[in-house]
Amino acid sequence: MSAADYLFVKSLSVSYIQRGKTVTALNSVDLSLPQGKTGVIIGPSGCGKSTLFNVLAGLNTQYTGQVLIDQQTPRGGGETALILQDYGLLPWKTVWENVVLGLQLRKKTPQEIQTQAETMLSKLGLLSMAKRYPAQLSGGQRQRVAIARALVLEPKLLLMDEPFSSLDALTREEIQDFLLEIWRETKLTILLITHNIEEAVFLGQKIFVMSPGPGQIVQVAANEMAGDSDLRGKIPFLEMCNFLRSFLHRRDQYAAGI
Repeated sequence: MSAADYLFVKSLSVSYIQRGKTVTALNSVDLSLPQGKTGVIIGPSGCGKSTLFNVLAGLNTQYTGQVLIDQQTPRGGGETALILQDYGLLPWKTVWENVVLGLQLRKKTPQEIQTQAETMLSKLGLLSMAKRYPAQLSGGQRQRVAIARALVLEPKLLLMDEPFSSLDALTREEIQDFLLEIWRETKLTILLITHNIEEAVFLGQKIFVMSPGPGQIVQVAANEMAGDSDLRGKIPFLEMCNFLRSFLHRRDQYAAGI
């Protein structure tokens, strides 16, 4: 483990019982990410990506191996925030009520809640929508609310599980750019799951490729291009996308016995 590693995973394995049989979801996963860096995990469906995030978020403690976040075992909450594919917004609560929920659970004072929520909603361009409900928002707006609810808690690690998959192409790129702006401003450590290779190359300074289940990290690609807002369409960007695409295709063929 390097002293610079904020996130460190060594020999992580996760199994569960299904219909009386033991199923291995993750098999000896190794992964590390320095503080203030962005990482992206890509891999086929069913390779255990979400299982990995459940461990990192402290939602699953039934595993073997070593998992450390800032040199501590994940316990859930605290300095780690998780944004799910469906945003996780409560449909019966307004934008404001969704964003302040975590602050209320942390017993913040009314004045602290008011100040922190107003600041965050204003920064994300959502203050004028504070009284709306999720159903009254576009997909991109709901995603911003989910990000606001996470960031208002001032996390050091942001986990995002397929956060942009339900967005149309243009909105997806807009929110990717928005996430880069947040990263530049906060220098959060960010780990994101995606099936989109272009998204992985655009956002991930380290790209982790997982094998078909039981999941393992089979390739780690350093990507110094990530963070450049003008990266899309450039030759090195396309070359990295093609490399990852061909690598994933070879792995899929191998797993299928072709």
